[in-house]
Amino acid sequence: MKTNKKTIRSAMDARLSFLDDWPSCRAGVLYRIAQEEEPVMKRKMSLGFVFAIVLVLAAAAALATTLLLSPRAGAVQSADRALEAKYGITPEMHSFFAREEEPLEDGTVIVTYTGAGSMEYALGAYTAVVKDGKAEVTWSHDGEDISGGYASEAWGLDQLKQMVKDSQDEKRKGAFLERAEEINEAHIIPVEEQELTDEEIDAAHRQRDADKAAAMNARKIPEEEMIATGREFIISNWNLDAEQTGRLELYTNTVMDSDDGSDWYEMVNGKPCFKVEYLLAQPMTVEQTENGEPLAYREGDGYYNVFVNVETGEIEEYQYYSGLGGQG
Repeated sequence: MKTNKKTIRSAMDARLSFLDDWPSCRAGVLYRIAQEEEPVMKRKMSLGFVFAIVLVLAAAAALATTLLLSPRAGAVQSADRALEAKYGITPEMHSFFAREEEPLEDGTVIVTYTGAGSMEYALGAYTAVVKDGKAEVTWSHDGEDISGGYASEAWGLDQLKQMVKDSQDEKRKGAFLERAEEINEAHIIPVEEQELTDEEIDAAHRQRDADKAAAMNARKIPEEEMIATGREFIISNWNLDAEQTGRLELYTNTVMDSDDGSDWYEMVNGKPCFKVEYLLAQPMTVEQTENGEPLAYREGDGYYNVFVNVETGEIEEYQYYSGLGGQG
């Protein structure tokens, strides 16, 4: 998505004003307290009382998040957590993978994380079998030697940690991508993709527009409420702290290309959804923006997308792109 960074702040100020009245702003309120923007309140509250409030709000947020997740999104959440627990793969590393879900008739969901693009073979595929909230994860390179850094043909956690560091340096990023391509060519026979005709492309665009209009017309929940739901989920699911919460920037509804306002509506897994998109990034000056300088990166930065069902309020799907390695 292309966004004019110079105008995002003013548009955001207007769109975020309603959030002051929503319970989902509790993390932002705590952040302001920490910054002593409300010194009178801070003096009147004891440390124990504030701590108790934080615990209650955290428990309520966790419960609300659980209740709002669709079965498919809940399975992905279980898979994400199992993937980190067993293999150490953190959310920022997910940008090096392509994720797919396959629901089965018995309620099982197969969640697969495959190395993206030229990294397909080196990173391999992690497969999570999720049933009743429990996930069992395996890796296509289990048992292989991964001790040789990028020289190895199978890349595990050590390589991924290095990739996170190297991705912030254009020269070093190119080196590991080039090596990944060599490994891919040695093991995977490329499949020639058939190009779409102009008629097929036009038909796809028409279908997408029709899906967007259908999703928007099915809306039963106000956009402001869905934005609040998405924001709450982002904060709780990725454990954003008060400082990070204060830097979240709302993209949804700040850039509109369509005349009917359907830009942020999608059909996701056959369900009508509203896309809530936030950016977490380091501040940039106008000069840096005009010069095309890349955003500085800190852990947790990136794009957060949450797709909220416009009829039920459930979260049907969510995504986080750290943007590392050019995969975001």
